[in-house]
Amino acid sequence: MIGDGAGGLTIGRFGWKAIQPTVEIQTAHAFAGDMGLSTPVLPDHWGDCTDAEPPCRTLPHGAQPRLGNEEVPRALLDLVVFYSENLALPARTQSEDPQVLRGKQLFYEAGCASCHTPKFVTSREARHEAHRFQLIWPYTDLLLHDMGDGLADGRPEGQANGREWRTPPLWGIGTARTVSAEAGFLHDGRARTLEEAILWHGGEAQAARDAYAASDKAERDALIAFLESL
Repeated sequence: MIGDGAGGLTIGRFGWKAIQPTVEIQTAHAFAGDMGLSTPVLPDHWGDCTDAEPPCRTLPHGAQPRLGNEEVPRALLDLVVFYSENLALPARTQSEDPQVLRGKQLFYEAGCASCHTPKFVTSREARHEAHRFQLIWPYTDLLLHDMGDGLADGRPEGQANGREWRTPPLWGIGTARTVSAEAGFLHDGRARTLEEAILWHGGEAQAARDAYAASDKAERDALIAFLESL
């Protein structure tokens, strides 16, 4: 749970530690923290400059009065949010391949699905009509889990401590290297392969990690083939 800006609490779903409740707020924080750009949601022009950095806060900014008071006007923010909310996923591949199907079985048997929840049906009250009552397969529960010392960053955010991470969706993970040959995995890209990413799991995921490590090579290859099919 995180503050809703009005003195109450709301559920966070976005960001590595699930501290943002909506795609709009997540996008505004990306503009501010990653690019130093103001938006109607976060109107300060100085991004993540702190009170201890007054020169940083007085540097020139890119707001254009004819477009509004912020560097990213409302119309532009809305377009970026709409794009992010409606970006299509790549189609699954080889979903009927025997090795992939064996890997899917092993994924469940190892306990991976306890956090990487395969499917949901979206709300009938979703903001966009096209998103309502849809069967989706994101392979995430969107919840925080203690992932152990190996993945801990020592940086609490919201109510998440330094060992906790939101379960990342797995849909589309098989195309990561198509997008970028240098793509890494996990929150900081430290894992060079999907196998390395699995072996970094600890904490609540230790048992699933150990089940994978104890499997023979054919079973490990099958599970990786399943992930690459998503």
